[in-house]
Amino acid sequence: MQKIKNVFGFTGLLAVVVLTVSLSNVESQEMDHSKMDMSESEMKNMDHSTMEMGADKMHDMKGMKDMGDMDMNMKNPDAMAIMKGKMIFQMSCFLCHGQKGEGDGPAARFIGPYSHPRPNKFTTGIFKFRSTESGDLPMLKDLMRTIREGIPGYMPSFRNMGEAGIKSVAMYIAKEFIQEDLPTETTIKYVQHVGPYIYSLQSVERGARIYKSMQCGECHGDDGKAGRMDLRDERKIMIHPVDLTRRETFGNGISHEDIYRTIMTGLDGTPMPGYNDSFAGKEDSAWDLVHYILSLQGR
Repeated sequence: MQKIKNVFGFTGLLAVVVLTVSLSNVESQEMDHSKMDMSESEMKNMDHSTMEMGADKMHDMKGMKDMGDMDMNMKNPDAMAIMKGKMIFQMSCFLCHGQKGEGDGPAARFIGPYSHPRPNKFTTGIFKFRSTESGDLPMLKDLMRTIREGIPGYMPSFRNMGEAGIKSVAMYIAKEFIQEDLPTETTIKYVQHVGPYIYSLQSVERGARIYKSMQCGECHGDDGKAGRMDLRDERKIMIHPVDLTRRETFGNGISHEDIYRTIMTGLDGTPMPGYNDSFAGKEDSAWDLVHYILSLQGR
């Protein structure tokens, strides 16, 4: 028992000694904050240049501020809209269409270099989806419609941007890439789908005869199922005619009015011509053809 007490006593004494030494070391290592005080003259003589970020590592704040040298008047509502359109374009549209509107965005690579349709190359001035004559530029509302509706299977709808956002993007595309004044009206006559132009069995029968006489089957097939497979677009990429029996293949819309517009204007950049001249003065026949096409879909 005495031996055990001696052991505990020695251990306790040793612990006291270690604790005392540790506290002494802590006190000796306390920082002398007085030595950290810097005189005013020393602060003035500091080399602040070593604290500055190199210009090559800084963001181009000027470019962000003026949004790309578009020489805008900030009090001009159109200029503000175009600025907004550029911001939206650079966040979303460039992925397919590219920063310069050349149709070569990073996402375009997944479509394949020889697949149709490719993202549009805005700088060529060739637009498939228009309400204007073949060879003419689209109107602003045409660009807006494509942005709003998208292209089934290829381009999503951006209607969630709202009409103001959609218009801003269309205005930016027109100013930055097309760089020409867009037409504000069209010479194509659009007859409303009312009165004598309403769908009927007789209209479908007349449309079937027109389909045959105008040789639409040369490309779309006698049954409308896109029989021809050797056509190419303006980029020499193979293109398949629309299967008229499947509405999901209609890139320019599937409503009665959309089909009427496509027949009249054609699809620039593709072998599909416009037939406005053919139907001039007999627009009722154009509606007959529309009704026949709809009948191929069981509508």
